[in-house]
Amino acid sequence: MSLTVAMIATLALAASAESPRDASGWLDWSNTLYSRGDYRGALDAAGHAREIDRTDAWASHAWARALAAVDPDSARLAMPGLLDPATVLALPIEERARLNAALGYLCLELGLEPLAALHFNQVPAATGSHGEAQAGLAILAVRRGHSRQALVHFEAVRASGKLEPPLAELERETRFQVALHEFTTARDLRDANAASRSYATLDELRPSHPATLRGRADLAQLRGDAPARERALRELLAVDRSAPGAAGQLVDTLLELRRPSEALRVARDLAPERLAFDPVLQAIERNWVAHVDAAIAWRHRNGDAGRGRLDVPQLQFAWIGSNQRWGRFRIAIDAQAPDAGSVAAGQPYGSSPSLDVATGSQHDDGGAILAQWAPRAGLAIELGHTPPSFAVASVLGALRFRVESPEGPISFGLERQPVTDSLLSLAGATDPVTGHEWGGAVSNRAYVEGSLGGEDLNIYGNFSSAIIAGQRVEENTQWRAGVGFWRRAASGQGWRARLGGRLTAMSYAENLSHFTIGHGGYFSPSRFLSIGPAFDISGHRESASFQVEGGLSWQELREDSSAYFPDASVLQAANGNRRYPGSSRDGIGARLTATVEWRVSDRAVAGVRLEGVRGEDFDEIRLQVYTRRWDSAITRPAREPPLAVLPAVFQQLN
Repeated sequence: MSLTVAMIATLALAASAESPRDASGWLDWSNTLYSRGDYRGALDAAGHAREIDRTDAWASHAWARALAAVDPDSARLAMPGLLDPATVLALPIEERARLNAALGYLCLELGLEPLAALHFNQVPAATGSHGEAQAGLAILAVRRGHSRQALVHFEAVRASGKLEPPLAELERETRFQVALHEFTTARDLRDANAASRSYATLDELRPSHPATLRGRADLAQLRGDAPARERALRELLAVDRSAPGAAGQLVDTLLELRRPSEALRVARDLAPERLAFDPVLQAIERNWVAHVDAAIAWRHRNGDAGRGRLDVPQLQFAWIGSNQRWGRFRIAIDAQAPDAGSVAAGQPYGSSPSLDVATGSQHDDGGAILAQWAPRAGLAIELGHTPPSFAVASVLGALRFRVESPEGPISFGLERQPVTDSLLSLAGATDPVTGHEWGGAVSNRAYVEGSLGGEDLNIYGNFSSAIIAGQRVEENTQWRAGVGFWRRAASGQGWRARLGGRLTAMSYAENLSHFTIGHGGYFSPSRFLSIGPAFDISGHRESASFQVEGGLSWQELREDSSAYFPDASVLQAANGNRRYPGSSRDGIGARLTATVEWRVSDRAVAGVRLEGVRGEDFDEIRLQVYTRRWDSAITRPAREPPLAVLPAVFQQLN
């Protein structure tokens, strides 16, 4: 049996060898080998077909196609002169159309785009290959970046029949790119209507594409819709976490929405390079990361000797925390021991117009507490109490608002704060004659202040009105207004100097600056005017920051005469209706403050602040040594300019 099979196979091979292929046979064999991936065999077979019949255009196509697979460079050189035009024109119209379409795709594959376009354009519209040729022209237009022309060819393909899935996807992508270009142009021209129309197409074609999500964010920005922009940017980052610029844009949007804690979290997670160089974000980080402040301070005020003199050693501590939902919190404790020495005999004090004997040392001590809450940016609520151990203790509080605008911030609010000019106004005192307590003046103030301009030139102003009252102290009213400016004078690597000026005017209805019952022991001129130049130098060097500020002023004031006992008519009459004389004076005032802050680690700083003031009514010196420590590492712990641990009542959260 096996012998029979072998003989049959031998005879078949012999018969095959005796029947040589014609051109058509070699062409069919070339196509078969090409479909099998035997490109060299296909090239050899197509070469035999060409040798047998030089006028067979399809044999030349098969040869060029196989050559392109074996040696693309040689194929590119061979394509321009591959066929005799007369031979192609001799073909029937349908066959000629099919050939041109096939040659066009071959040229497209080889990168011979002009030749490919020539072949595709030679396919008549009425032929069955027209749609195929139009598809090739569409692909060619996409490659050349002619998206709109590509869409024209795609429409022609649709007219000839249904698009194949790969071609349909290419058409979809082309339409998307055209719409994206239209959107970008409209966005740059700030044409919201045109941008909306283009975006609708983007959203229809690729709703979750990064470019669509970025377009959604850009359109929201164009419309001024910050919440919608935030949503789009978050969706974009969910799809592409490393989308260029998206994290920074989300940070800007959250800052615009006045959500600093979220802006900080996004910057830390997605844009650390932004946090490394953005002083605004660094300030937010210093404020929002939980930290503690601690300071040792001393204040000396020299007013009316023996009564207006005041020494206040202090130990200050504050904890600052934050919560994304609830905002920022601050609890401050200020332990202080004010001392004013003694009052000499013969001085008016308490219910006596002239003390018979000197008083003992006037001093007190205790701890003040203040709780502050900023539920959102621009709003702060405060509630506190002066030390309960003081002779006269008071409840404190404030409601503060801050509005940001392109021109500059505006702050306004209501506050109830202690008057710290003397021991009498700060802590109250005990009358050595009757044992009654009086003093403890507090200012119930409404204020508004603002500024406009930038670092090169900044103009600021403020106005306030207050009612001042205390225990057995006559009620008083006060108004105060100020205006000033800062202008950059010079700057260099790591430092900046500014020059400016300020005008301050102030008035009180009553002069209650003395120390008998009914008076509060605080500076209360009927007219006060101060005007003069100021300077400010701030900067940083390595791990430290510094600020030196000061100024001179010409001061002019007038104090009215006042009754010894303004709110006790019986006592006033019993003492002959005596009055303190009024006075007017003027002179030069000066102020100088220096603060230096050092970075101890990436979680802690230490600093010192020294301030001196000289005026027509009092001289004052303040010294504070402080430290600040965060719960976690901070990008730039040292603030510029440095920020000392100010008295609790002056530290604002917004």
